[in-house]
Amino acid sequence: MTTGKPFKKRNEKLLPTQRQSYILDVLGEKGIISLNQLSERLGASFSTVRRDLDELARRHLVERTHGGAMLGALAQSRREEGAPTPSSNIQAAKESIGRVAASRIREGDSVIFDSSTTVLEAARVIVASRMRITAVTNNIKIADLLSASEGIRLIVPGGSRRAGTNVLSGEPGDSFFSRLHADIALIGAQSASDGMLNDSRIESASGKRILLGAARTRILLIDSWKFGGPNFCDVAPLTEFDEIITDDGLPEEERKDLERRGIIVQTESTVADEAPAPPRTVRAETE
Repeated sequence: MTTGKPFKKRNEKLLPTQRQSYILDVLGEKGIISLNQLSERLGASFSTVRRDLDELARRHLVERTHGGAMLGALAQSRREEGAPTPSSNIQAAKESIGRVAASRIREGDSVIFDSSTTVLEAARVIVASRMRITAVTNNIKIADLLSASEGIRLIVPGGSRRAGTNVLSGEPGDSFFSRLHADIALIGAQSASDGMLNDSRIESASGKRILLGAARTRILLIDSWKFGGPNFCDVAPLTEFDEIITDDGLPEEERKDLERRGIIVQTESTVADEAPAPPRTVRAETE
């Protein structure tokens, strides 16, 4: 299941705000994490991560612990209020991806919402549009957002809350998803490299594979800077997705590599140029 490859150092080239946004996302999931774990997940050096943590601590977004960090009071309060904590340009990219993803949803669709801050942005747009859909999610925060819409039939399969996260995992949710045949799954991403969707947590990778098997059309929502990130555990080949939606920051060489693999990539700019949405995929029930 693991790739056996050393962690890449591509993320050393990220802007500090991009790394810091990633750190806040990780802490939002786990609550507390060590410097060593952050370094591995980011694919960045200890000194780089330490500088990022010092900057986030100065802004009261994290609190330093012995050998690591936890969410600070300011970040925690913003998270509870549903306000974005990443830098404005990172948040704008997530919103852009969310708008494109929401445009792929049709009235009456059944939609799986994966646990992801970018998928959350798609959910915001769908709620604002007052579209009538059936929504299924294993994320408490996304479920709370979707519950505000009278037009959305909301299903939360259940499970145990993963410590420090808004994610419900395990039974009875896993069994429910294994019997589900939804129209679309909106899947979030931690990283992607070498034509594979990756994750640093084996249990998270397993959960995403279950969601992928529960939908006829699979759409990946991924921030452009997450391409080439650390790749401890493979989730699935990117070719298993019917479409990948990212932001306009995707490097041209990365786009060309995806296109060589036959993968459809969309951003808000390509949609604005009237690029047609790919046809819905009809998958065999035995998949």
